[in-house]
Amino acid sequence: MSARKRWARRGGLAADRAGTAAVEFALLFPILLTLFCGSYELENYLIAYLKVTAAAETAADLVAQTGISGGSQQTGVLQPVDFATFTSAAAAVLTPLPTSSNQVKIAYASVTYSTGTPVIDWHVEENGAAPITTGNVPNNQSLANLGNVAAGSTDSVIVVQVQYTYTSPLTYVLSSSYTISEAAFNRPRYVNCVPSAATTTNDANGVCPG
Repeated sequence: MSARKRWARRGGLAADRAGTAAVEFALLFPILLTLFCGSYELENYLIAYLKVTAAAETAADLVAQTGISGGSQQTGVLQPVDFATFTSAAAAVLTPLPTSSNQVKIAYASVTYSTGTPVIDWHVEENGAAPITTGNVPNNQSLANLGNVAAGSTDSVIVVQVQYTYTSPLTYVLSSSYTISEAAFNRPRYVNCVPSAATTTNDANGVCPG
């Protein structure tokens, strides 16, 4: 039997499936590659987001742990070196992500309520972060809802905002760079208000109200 007759007996062109798998793979490969790379990039971004959240909580907690010495609330005033240490600790939380100074920016602030309205008692910025003010509170929070707003109140709240410039290891699906911003709010553990001599708005010595 000739090759032509054998080919016709098998069903001709409709039955010839040689190379079908290769064609199907060529059609599906771009979709599979997009799904794989997209999942990888998204997973890395989510990990970075969670790390930034943890870094903000760590920095706020370190400020809130400031204690007292000699029984006086006004002793143990935070110095610039303390905030540099807090920032280094927050950056360590971001490991193994790169943490150069232009990638990690942290803003610190203390809100007090002794005047009957929320007041930014002091603020400190590391690595060029934007200051926290009553007009740009992170997460659109209302300062009045964070503490006891009453004349003579000894309440205070620590606010920390971390901004991190995330660079994707791949740029197949996501953009190459994103700015992740997260904030944390905490109350001082051992004193009513944590004083700071680094940068202040109401008192040159960083002494808390009252």
